[in-house]
Amino acid sequence: MAERSLNDRFIELEDRMISVEALTRYGTANDLKFYIFDYNPKDEITVRKEVKKLLERNSKIVEFDLYEMMIKIIEEEGYMEDVLRLENEYDKRLLLSEIFQPLLSVEEEDNRLIDMFKDSAADTGEYIVLITGVGKSFPIIRSHTILNNLQSVFRRNPVVMMYPGRYEIKNSMTLRLFERLDDDNYYRAFPLVERRTGNDY
Repeated sequence: MAERSLNDRFIELEDRMISVEALTRYGTANDLKFYIFDYNPKDEITVRKEVKKLLERNSKIVEFDLYEMMIKIIEEEGYMEDVLRLENEYDKRLLLSEIFQPLLSVEEEDNRLIDMFKDSAADTGEYIVLITGVGKSFPIIRSHTILNNLQSVFRRNPVVMMYPGRYEIKNSMTLRLFERLDDDNYYRAFPLVERRTGNDY
């Protein structure tokens, strides 16, 4: 099946993101209102511009840039200078396991990152939670971990993740970051706007 143009898909996305009712009118296969808008990573800059338009059109969209959230936590904890210094001296995998993962606790249900979601978008059902910065924050923050942890946070507010890669069906729904790295299986989100004609995902 042919790929739809990004412009064509954004026209549909804008229509869906105008309100909570428009976004959720088709329902999902489960009780969670979680959606993924996947796109070719080469279109990242265009997508960022389009996200700004979405935010301008609907004041009930609350954006959460994972990268900016990560930087804010590191700065608040007073580790930014240390991280910049250690980055030049140590292997990145060591920094990930010894610095970033303990600091951000992204694998834990109770952590500062998730608290930032809770503090900025009360789960009243009137807000659209928009997650961006997935590519910028990888591999420190993994998208499937965030989605899993948010399942208990947002039961009423719909959640939309902008994903630079492909959300595709293999043996299960798989997040394929940058269209080449298997991020992990995640089966509870709904593909928001199909990439291919004929609904062949």
